[in-house]
Amino acid sequence: MVGPSIIFYIIFAIPYIFVMYWLVKQDKRKYAWGLSVVTVIAIVAIYVSQKASKNAIENYKQHQIDAREAEKELQ
Repeated sequence: MVGPSIIFYIIFAIPYIFVMYWLVKQDKRKYAWGLSVVTVIAIVAIYVSQKASKNAIENYKQHQIDAREAEKELQ
């Protein structure tokens, strides 16, 4: 996990999940449905964030390799 991912989790994801669970707890009639929906959304969001971070790191590494090769061609 890289710095931006950690910042995303600390500033956005964790507070959002807590607020959503708190809002669901306010609704006594559909508590179980709301809780399950929020849980599924949180799991999917974490998965997507991890996948995007992994792709960004791979793209950055490939960009570094391409830049080195382009620099060698210019010399």
